[in-house]
Amino acid sequence: MSAAATYFLLFIRFTALMVVLPFFNWRGTPVVVKIGFAALFAYLIYLAESPQVTLPQHLLPYLFAVLSEVLLGLLLGFLVLLLFTAIRMAGQLLDLQAGLAMTSLFDPMFSGQVTIFGQYYYLLALILFFSVNAHHYLFLALARSVELVPPGGMVFQAALVPSLIEFFAETSLIALQLAAPVITILIFCDLALGLLSKTVPQLHVFIVGMPLKVGVALLTVYLILPYLVPFIEQILMQIQTNITTLLQLI
Repeated sequence: MSAAATYFLLFIRFTALMVVLPFFNWRGTPVVVKIGFAALFAYLIYLAESPQVTLPQHLLPYLFAVLSEVLLGLLLGFLVLLLFTAIRMAGQLLDLQAGLAMTSLFDPMFSGQVTIFGQYYYLLALILFFSVNAHHYLFLALARSVELVPPGGMVFQAALVPSLIEFFAETSLIALQLAAPVITILIFCDLALGLLSKTVPQLHVFIVGMPLKVGVALLTVYLILPYLVPFIEQILMQIQTNITTLLQLI
């Protein structure tokens, strides 16, 4: 009975994780796949780690342990989601500066509006995530989470709040770093168009500027792509570090 209760706590942790994880939180992903993957992963981790924990003997404390596992799983998934959100924010900043924010489309997978560059950056990050085997490091970090925080052993510390704030600040910084080259060029493009409108008042700058800025943005993204890919790969490799840092504070 103790083994089954321990496995159930692990199953709850990884099921909550699958709800938030970027490549599992799509509406098109069947619920059976999420639950099945969580059950399989929890079973493999249980066999590999064989956690020896003292579980509550009464129902109410055990329910609190289940709730803590749900919160921990959501928190771990949220850390992974933050990095992908930062990359998508970079694309959305480009859309805003290039004038493509008004061309947002409804994506049924996310049940919301998505922009062109935002979706491009997100899908690029998702492809790189699997191509550089970053998901292996994610699984290793999740396996280590059982060592650092045994099932039912989660305790919120006061030092957790500054770390979460730091993760949020890091998200904004990553988005600005990714979008900075293109935004800088588009700002100079706006300045050039402003000078042109003063020099040639007969020219309709708005009509000329919109397609020009879109073309400049596309060309700039194409030119910086060889430097953009390694930077995104470096960002994705931070997932294991962020999860380990968070678990050490719990």
